[in-house]
Amino acid sequence: MILDEFLSQFVQTTDYPTLDAMHYLMDKLDSPQNKLKFVHVAGTNGKGSICEMLNKTLILSNYKVGKFISPHLFVSNESICINDIQIADEEFLEYRDIFQELSEKYFEETGRNVTRFEILTSLAILYFAKNNCDIVILEVGLGGLYDCTNIVNSLISVFGSIGFDHIDILGNTIEEIATQKAGIIKENSNTVIFEQEATSVIEKTCKEKNSNLNIIKNTDISNYHFDNNYQYFDYLNYKNIAVNLKGKKQIENASVAIKCFEILNKNGFNISTDTIYTAFKNLVRPACFETISENPKIIFDGAHNENAMPNFVETVKTLYNNNSKTFLVSIITTKDYKTVLKILLGAFENSTFIFTDGTDENKFFKGQVLYDYAKNLNTSNSLSFETFEDGFKKLNSEINFVVGSFYTYGKAKELL
Repeated sequence: MILDEFLSQFVQTTDYPTLDAMHYLMDKLDSPQNKLKFVHVAGTNGKGSICEMLNKTLILSNYKVGKFISPHLFVSNESICINDIQIADEEFLEYRDIFQELSEKYFEETGRNVTRFEILTSLAILYFAKNNCDIVILEVGLGGLYDCTNIVNSLISVFGSIGFDHIDILGNTIEEIATQKAGIIKENSNTVIFEQEATSVIEKTCKEKNSNLNIIKNTDISNYHFDNNYQYFDYLNYKNIAVNLKGKKQIENASVAIKCFEILNKNGFNISTDTIYTAFKNLVRPACFETISENPKIIFDGAHNENAMPNFVETVKTLYNNNSKTFLVSIITTKDYKTVLKILLGAFENSTFIFTDGTDENKFFKGQVLYDYAKNLNTSNSLSFETFEDGFKKLNSEINFVVGSFYTYGKAKELL
């Protein structure tokens, strides 16, 4: 908890969307970002899965892999890993005084506070450089252009699904949002994306930056099928790939990851097809349609916006359409709860929905707010609102889902 306690003294956000603080910190730290190779991953949804596919396969290929992701599920240390081992508090202590001093100097010189995420991102990059990582998988926090992670010169810029989220910051149209996310694309680099509405914006930026654009098409994927354990598919010449993650969108994510490996192999890496198959078949991603209890059957999924919820719905209908279902729903205040609830409740009939206040009264919509809106949707479902803890205790259907926010994962696991 030492790292969490240290970060708690810094402001969460800033009114100044610039990379000024990151440039300041990196300059004072002797530019550790220039000593590393990066795969930079952006998007509204799918970032975490793509990062995990890249991470696991590269580790199995015997590389020393730094991974920076957000948000964490339990403690901030999870955000910074080398070969899946998170930075220990004892290791962080070596850096604490450095960042304390730099943050104070920055405030003295500019009158602006360094944010929590700027500190965490800078710590990750410095830690990876000090430990001589062969490659770093770097997940964008928010947007791209002004995100703290956009201080690096990446070998590959990767995009998951781009949709509506954080519209107050990124814009009201897909084009505006995609333009912000395209800000991570670097001169003379490589870019990978699965074809989607935002592709044209990415394509335009790649032309401006002379970045080699790789677009994976729906027609590149065939022979999709699944059983109780895996999803299977062919991607071009890769046949019968098994993926140990639920949801058809993971097939797109896997194809994107494979294209990244092909690019890395052209840039001095050695990642075999057999290693890719082994890694994908053994992937585990917490909070991503994860079964956290067998009796009763409880599945946790972090779907939290209008881009992720249709994928969640499709997966539930594919696997559990004929089972009785209860949904425990919590939504943080930065999300469009009305659209999320329309999608979720509109997809099911005669199911039970329990709306909660989440796990932080300052971060989540009140359960009653969600309940009051859901009542107006003319649904045949059973509706109620509870505290998260009380609602969790009432999960007694054949299949139960905890959905709406990654931030409730720690509490759900604790309640088990």
